[in-house]
This record gives sequence, C-alpha cells and structure tokens, in this order.
Amino acid sequence: MMHSFMREQAVVELGGVRFGGQPGENPTVLFGTLFYGREFKTLDDKTLTKAKEYVVGQESLSRETGIAGLIDVYIKDAKDIEKELNLVLDSTDLPFSIDSSDAETRAAALGWLAKAGALDRTVYNSINLGVTEDEIKALEKHTPAAAIVLGYNPRDMSVDGRADILSSGAGMVCVKDTGLLDLARDAGVEGILLDTGATPFGSMSAETLRAIPVFKNQFGLPVGCSIHNTLESWSWMKEHRREHQEAYDCADAAANSMVPLMSGDFIVYGPISSYGRIFPSIAFADKLVAEGSADYFGVKVSDSHPYFKLE
Repeated sequence: MMHSFMREQAVVELGGVRFGGQPGENPTVLFGTLFYGREFKTLDDKTLTKAKEYVVGQESLSRETGIAGLIDVYIKDAKDIEKELNLVLDSTDLPFSIDSSDAETRAAALGWLAKAGALDRTVYNSINLGVTEDEIKALEKHTPAAAIVLGYNPRDMSVDGRADILSSGAGMVCVKDTGLLDLARDAGVEGILLDTGATPFGSMSAETLRAIPVFKNQFGLPVGCSIHNTLESWSWMKEHRREHQEAYDCADAAANSMVPLMSGDFIVYGPISSYGRIFPSIAFADKLVAEGSADYFGVKVSDSHPYFKLE
C-alpha cells in the first residue's frame, strides 16, 4: 500500500540517522533488542562477547543495505545499567534506545548516560501511560535526544483510542491531565517518535498497522511499532514453532515487512539475533515503497536508500 501525506512530515535526525518524512524518502530505521531473553539471562564474559558480535553483525548489514540498524538496550534490572551501556558505548558510535519495563530503571539509565555524556545519542523507550512523577523529573533533568511515545490505550484499542492517549491522555495519565505528546514536549524532548502499540490477536491487532498512516497524517511525526509482539503472542505459532522454527522465522520477516508497506518509519523488530533475516526483508519492502513513491508521487529518495544501494 502506497501513501503520500498532505500534512508536512517531520524528520527527526539523530547522529546522522533520519527518522520519518514521506514514505519512500528515508529508509526504515531498525532497532534490534539486545540483552533480552534466555540468551542473556546472565551477563558474563561469554554473553557480553556474543552481544558485541550481534552489534557488529547488525552494523555490517546496515552498511550493506543502507538501512540504519540501532541497538535497543533492554535493561531488566538497574544493577545491569553500567555493564550493558558500557558495552554499547564501546561497540557503536550510532544512536541507541534504552528500554525497560521498569520506570525507575529507565530513569536511572538516563542519569548514568548523562554522566557518560551520551544523552545526545539516546532514544528513550518509552513514555507511556504508566509514566511516573519521578520519571518525568528524570526526563526533565537528563533529557534524551529523542523518545518513543507509546500510543497504547487498554480501554480503547481502536486507532482513535490509541491516538487519544497521545493527544489528550484519555483520562488515564495519572501524573498530569494531558496527553503523552504534550508531556514529552514539556519535559524538553525534541525528537519524538510515535509507537502505535502492538496488541495481540483478539485485541484489535490490525489497528497496530492501521494506526501508522493515521498517526502520520494526524501528528506529522515519525511512526513505527513492534509488530513482532503480535506474532510472539500468537498461541498457535508458539506451539508450531517448537518443531518448525523456520516457519516462525518466515512469519517474523513477513510481519516486520508490513510496517514500511503501511508507511512506517521505524521498527523495534525484536531480538537482535534475528537481524540476518529482518534486514533483507525490510530492504525489499523499502525498495518497493521508494520506487512506487518516486514514480507516482515524485518523492525524492535519499541517496543512501536501498533503492539506490541494492540493484
């Protein structure tokens, strides 16, 4: 599906990486999650060496395809902050995101990055309806260059409900009577990326993708999602995968490639170990969208795009 938007589309530029614009203008930005899952249950020399190998491997495919490959640093516990972030800072000069299910851990990571002088490379993942007063104070004190703002609304999973949590808060943001977008801006965050909030089958999962062009048209900001979460939660696939991992891998690549086809600008694609299948899949989708956008809408495709790099 090809879209072009009447509303001006903002481009967030971070460390030479461009998020957003009209579909086909810039390559999709891919975040591979590091330090998540059983493989990284313990952070010893062996797993840290493996983590660095993943970073190097992803960046190699990134250079080959023209698709920016960034690290989404999953921090399970605050005690892991220094070890994980030191490895990332030593392994890449690119921007990266910090990701944790715990607000206190995310806030503590901001403080550590401020001392390391790396906030100008940091994407905060994410500002969501569970945001706390202490988290807001941390964002104001140690403001990251960018933040992912999550459009997840458990009371209304329609596209309108997801947009409402961003624009008004839908009466669910406890710390302030405002939408998450204004909350992020008031904290001083300049680079705002919108996440449509992937939901499972049976919970209006298709709205995860349908919301992408709606958000771009409504807000004029870069939009993406973590559609692999929908696949991961699929009960049948969980069982089928036990004996047919290759089937899951195909579905994973296909699911992620739907995002650029719906005009998405970035994807948190899941464990970084899957970069080998994800980058070629997204390169194909990006090249297809860019060709259609250039031919039909006259979009000027960026020089580093797979459209030019991969003949």
